[in-house]
Amino acid sequence: MKETLKNILKPLRLYHPLQSFYRDAVFDFQLKRNRKKYLQFKGSGFTCNVCNASYQKFVPDYPTEENRQAIEKNQVVAGYGENIFCPNCMSTARERLVIAKLSTLNLKGKNILHLSPEKNIYHFIKERATVTTADLLPGFYKTIDGLVQKQDATHFSFTNDCFDMVIANHILEHIPDDRKALLEIFRVLKPNGNAVLQVPYSEKIEKTIEDPFIKDPSKQSYLYGQKDHVRIYALHDYLSRLEEVGFKVELIPYSELKQYYTYAIQPSECFINIIKPTTV
Repeated sequence: MKETLKNILKPLRLYHPLQSFYRDAVFDFQLKRNRKKYLQFKGSGFTCNVCNASYQKFVPDYPTEENRQAIEKNQVVAGYGENIFCPNCMSTARERLVIAKLSTLNLKGKNILHLSPEKNIYHFIKERATVTTADLLPGFYKTIDGLVQKQDATHFSFTNDCFDMVIANHILEHIPDDRKALLEIFRVLKPNGNAVLQVPYSEKIEKTIEDPFIKDPSKQSYLYGQKDHVRIYALHDYLSRLEEVGFKVELIPYSELKQYYTYAIQPSECFINIIKPTTV
């Protein structure tokens, strides 16, 4: 029934606006509920670097039953756990980590490509730089940026060396041909440009779990921990894939991110500094 309705609404160009309206309504409901519920926890503990609100604890987020097996079995660092959402603005731990790292950079005058733009990251960089947003399904992001472009991450229409930074936060695990997407990101980055390409990953598994031929949401949930994911990266393998396309990579472990703990970033999540070298 759901797929039938989707197939009716898409040709009418109503699916994405209605889906976006639904998502926004759910978000507003959760925001109001959490603000009320967490009033008792206001005070020192964690401070959101998006809205500056402080609470003794933030809102947890746990995987659903269909996703839990893959997440827990493979010990995937994927954005689940305690203190994930800020009660005041609903920023996520993964957004707060990226914003914390971006805060250390001079973005003034930079030209940034932001794929599948997350609202809080987008607003942070929009105040400081020129931002182009893009996604394969741009209709989902019109409420974030009305100028969002339709782009395939494996085949951009952009010219070589045109962006100072590319941000694709938790995107590559959705793309079947991730190596082709990495090559495209590398191509459009200027020499010495930065890429923010955080992904869910596991340090437990020996090799990346993936099968490009599986297109069954229930199987994807069981194998990868989310119905629209196509892999679980082994961390060392992901770093190798970045280096194979030419990136210079620096892994910053969670233990070296202590200055950001106050923002309630996810425990154990590392940050990966990714730079396109000036000479390839």
